[in-house]
Amino acid sequence: MLSAFAGIDPYYVLSGFLVGFLVGQTGVGGGSLMTPLLVLLFNINPATAVGTDLLYAAVTKTVGTLVHGLNQTVGWRVSCAWPAAAPQPPC
Repeated sequence: MLSAFAGIDPYYVLSGFLVGFLVGQTGVGGGSLMTPLLVLLFNINPATAVGTDLLYAAVTKTVGTLVHGLNQTVGWRVSCAWPAAAPQPPC
C-alpha cells in the first residue's frame, strides 16, 4: 500500500494543502498562489506552471458553467448584460 505513495513528494502535498487552505480563507484564486510556488520553490518551468494553471482553469470553469446552466441556476440576462460596455458584447 505504501509503495503506491512512494513517488509523491510530501512538499507538493503540503504546499497544495496550504494553498487550498489560503484559497478557502481568502477567496484568492489558487493559480495566483500555486504558480509562483511551483516556479520559485519547485523549479518548474514558468511556461509549464502558467500553462497548467490556464488549462485547469479553463476545464473547471467550462464544467461549472455547464452544470449551472443545466441546473438553470444562471441568470443569463444578467450574465450577458454586465459586459455590455465592452466593444463587442458576448451575447
